[in-house]
Amino acid sequence: MKTGALIIASGDYGEEYRDNEGIPLFLPMYPLDGTTVIKGEIAKLRKAGVSPIVVLAGCHSETLKLHLSHNNVIFMEDEAYREHSFEETLAIGLTGCAPLMERVLVLPVEYPACADSTIKALLAAEKSAVPTYDGQEGWPRSMILSGTEMDPTEKINFNFETGSRFLPTEDSGVTYSLQEEGGVERVTRYLKARWNAATLHFKTKLVISKEEDFFGPGVYHLLQYIDETGSIQAAAAKMNMSYSKGWKMINKVEKELGFRFLNRCNGGKNGGSSTITPEGRLFMERYHAMLEDMKRITRGFFEVYFGEFQ
Repeated sequence: MKTGALIIASGDYGEEYRDNEGIPLFLPMYPLDGTTVIKGEIAKLRKAGVSPIVVLAGCHSETLKLHLSHNNVIFMEDEAYREHSFEETLAIGLTGCAPLMERVLVLPVEYPACADSTIKALLAAEKSAVPTYDGQEGWPRSMILSGTEMDPTEKINFNFETGSRFLPTEDSGVTYSLQEEGGVERVTRYLKARWNAATLHFKTKLVISKEEDFFGPGVYHLLQYIDETGSIQAAAAKMNMSYSKGWKMINKVEKELGFRFLNRCNGGKNGGSSTITPEGRLFMERYHAMLEDMKRITRGFFEVYFGEFQ
């Protein structure tokens, strides 16, 4: 049975998602797990042998097409996406998929956290199927298309009527939506927990130098803890280093860069308090942004050079 996929990415999804510079991002292009939400979903479906993959776009459709220009997907567009309910949008997508495949895996773009084993189970099912976790219905969902005709305005019942079944799983990720409160953090934790220690992976480290190295992960995390606690002593304790070593690290950074990272307020038995200066905070933000960009870029190179060893 020829099985393809339909990723529904037509909604506007608000502007609460932002990049390292605080710029609003369209949810399908939100950075996640070393890539973007929608590219990660496409990669997962391709890994399972699902083809073709249809993306139903609407809001920011041209931007999304450019983002996926090298991903070999088929684009459909719901120009009236603001006027359509989810069921109506789904019906448009299924109608477009029917000539291309006999069965479709339907995935709203905001549900990126299913396991490979769940997709495998859906592909093994002989009938249309809805994955469930602890009694809660999830995504993606499988639907048999062969021999069916659909009206684009028809509301599709995804509780499945005759000839369908629920597919109980141990995969909580099928229920995780990025749009729920705390959804991004929940999905991120899920993906991290699913990481297979036996799978090849790489580590990206950013160290800034002149004649000697002076700013890297150690100083960055120390400054983060100072920002959190307001105390060099408490921050050093969190990192299991001495108070004097913490001071030496910060003094070296300030000497090399020529500006202060901390506003110091001396006094008291706890050694006073410290806050990050505007210049120091800007440098930290730039460091973090560059590191995140390096991770995204090198993840692509890693797949090119070492993907066959996975």
